Amino acid sequence: MEYVVIGHGTAGQTASAVLKKVDPDSRVYVIEKGRYVSNHPCSLPMVLGGRLELKALEESALKGRVNLILGAKADYIDLERKVVRYEKDGSKDELPYDRLVLATGLKPTFPRVEGLDLEGVGTVWDIESVAKLLKILGNKVVVVGGSATGIEVASELSKTGREVVLIEALEQLMPGKLDLPISSLVARELTEMGVKVMLKTRLEGLEGEGGKLRRVKTNSGTIEADTAIIVTGAKPNSDLALKSGLKIGETGAVWVDDYMFTSDPNVLAAGDVAEVRDFVTGERVATGLASTALVQGRIAAENAAGMRVKYRGALSPYIVPVGDYWFGGVGISASKADSLGIEYLSFRFAGSDLPKYMPGRDRSVIWLITDTEGRILGAQVFGRRDVRGRILFITAAIYAGFKVQDIRVMEFAYQPELCDVLDPVAVAAEGMSRKYRLLL
Repeated sequence: MEYVVIGHGTAGQTASAVLKKVDPDSRVYVIEKGRYVSNHPCSLPMVLGGRLELKALEESALKGRVNLILGAKADYIDLERKVVRYEKDGSKDELPYDRLVLATGLKPTFPRVEGLDLEGVGTVWDIESVAKLLKILGNKVVVVGGSATGIEVASELSKTGREVVLIEALEQLMPGKLDLPISSLVARELTEMGVKVMLKTRLEGLEGEGGKLRRVKTNSGTIEADTAIIVTGAKPNSDLALKSGLKIGETGAVWVDDYMFTSDPNVLAAGDVAEVRDFVTGERVATGLASTALVQGRIAAENAAGMRVKYRGALSPYIVPVGDYWFGGVGISASKADSLGIEYLSFRFAGSDLPKYMPGRDRSVIWLITDTEGRILGAQVFGRRDVRGRILFITAAIYAGFKVQDIRVMEFAYQPELCDVLDPVAVAAEGMSRKYRLLL
């Protein structure tokens, strides 16, 4: 068998590696438009904060047995002939395939305002964009977009002593993903770090002098700045799929079935470019998360090789650092449930993350969303310790169909240096069960 994978991000890397594992005698080719084997985009904010060198992320040597074609752009997938046309260094060529995995990811989106071409304006997307940003990074920085990336970039740059302003057009940070009980804690932590958080603030333009950025115009006023970092969003990079005649879903991503197959029986799609079903709601979604892309890449590869593995749907767990704290979530938010007309219950618990006699203890905040019978639909966590562990647990609980009534009587591992004997998730489940009389 001959396989072609287009794109070498998380989904593409996983798919190509798994293909060689499940079909070791096959030939696997990867077409990647970038010049690096991998660029680890989730680590890029740490480069801006000086905690990582950019060169540490520049992998140029492939470890494995796949044939990686770097600096090559796929132009067209001929579905009838089963070949991919691509261009590299001005020369055009094509690759035949028996099965193809499309993993072209996302592409950044930018607001339609004047001044994006000024010196001092950049984004955080890949190695090249951050390398450019490092050359122009000044001391008065405006981060545009209260996304996870925007929050992390603002947090990292604040630690370097720069003046940082974070603007978000809507009334809270990470709208749709976070609910106010958690987003307000994130905004407060940023403020305590010295970041000026401006909500309900829309970018209206970028002004410069002599070709260099000097001011950021918003509906809330003008901000003096020498650097503007635009991280307002991204969309599925589905242009190749559309051009080649594959079905595009309602989100603009490539439609796939529950086995990651596209509308063509020999082409699969995985990762940020694939439109899948949400595990909780069943609606069609495009995820944009590395952890989700990894699972989809694995399943796409296994099914391309002849297996029959079902993708159960996206839960999209995430975790983000902010200052000395972490926050994360999984499943749907209360605001998402509202927008979909889903009846739900919600509960907030704030308690100590260590026993009261332990030094250094801090608050852990749990926000739970369930259906009217107590079945968990989503959760968000904020704290200094074990946020990831609690998100992992709740992720598994949603997959298993647990209710808060089940969690309140579960046993949790305990060691006083790590946690309290009453885990905050269990206490939250107990409180929610009692508040809504779910014990009856």
